[in-house]
Amino acid sequence: MKIPPRDGPPSSGGATGPPSSRSGGPVSTRMPSSPQSARGPVPSSPQIVGRSITDQIETVLAQFLSPAVRKSVIDCGIRQAKVDPLYAREGDLRRLLVEVKRGVKLFVRDQAQLDRCITELGELDHAAPAPREITIDVRNEEDVLRARSAGRELCIEHLVSDVLQTKIVTAISELGRNIVRYAGNGQIVVRSLTSPMRAIEIIAQDHGPGISNLQEILSGKYRSRHGMGAGLRGTKALMDAFDVKTAPGAGTTVTVRKYLG
Repeated sequence: MKIPPRDGPPSSGGATGPPSSRSGGPVSTRMPSSPQSARGPVPSSPQIVGRSITDQIETVLAQFLSPAVRKSVIDCGIRQAKVDPLYAREGDLRRLLVEVKRGVKLFVRDQAQLDRCITELGELDHAAPAPREITIDVRNEEDVLRARSAGRELCIEHLVSDVLQTKIVTAISELGRNIVRYAGNGQIVVRSLTSPMRAIEIIAQDHGPGISNLQEILSGKYRSRHGMGAGLRGTKALMDAFDVKTAPGAGTTVTVRKYLG
C-alpha cells in the first residue's frame, strides 16, 4: 500500500535539540509553541466537557448516518470508551471520539465522506495534542532504543492502545537495526499525524549502499544472514501503509504509517 499525502514533508534535517539525558546522538522535537509564564509552562487543569458532547457528535454524524445508525454508533462508543457523557472530561472525550470514529468506518462507505466525517469529529477534540515529530540520529543499538522510546512517548501522548503501540515500537526496532547493520548510520523520524486520519508515521532514512533487489526481498525469496528480508517484510505486515524509496548507491528511505482510528 502506498503512502497517501502527508500533512507536510518530513524534515530530514532542521534544528537539532540538546542531547537526551542518556548518552547517544541528538534528538530533535518539533511542535507548536505554547504560552508560557515567567515561571514556565502554564499548567492546564482538568475541565468538564459538559452536557452537549453527544449532541455535538450527533450533529456531525447527522450529515452521514441515519438517526438509528448514529444513535447506535454513539451508544456503542460510550460503552466501549466507558465514559459518562454528562460528566466527561477532556481525556474521556478523546476516548469517546476514538470509539465513535471506529463505528463510523463500519457504515460510511464513500471514502471522501468518511474522511470529512473523521475530520469534523476530530475538530470536536479541542484537547487533542498537536502533531509533532521526534528525530533521532541512528548509529548504534542504543540509538535504536532511543528511537523506540520516542515512538512509545508519542503513542502514550495520543492514547494509543497497547496492541498498536507494540506494533509501532517493533517497526521502529526493525527499521533502526537495518540502518545500523547495512548503512552504518542514518536517521529515524517519528511523527504524530492528525489529518486526514490520526496516525503515527515512521521515516527511516540512510545514505548507505541502497537495495538492489527490493522486490526479491519483499516477496520472501531473499533473506540475508542478518535477516534483512524478514525485517522489511515484518515491518510491512505490522503497518497499514508502507513505502520504500531506494537505489544502488543512493541510500534507502522507508516510510510507514499505523492508523489510530
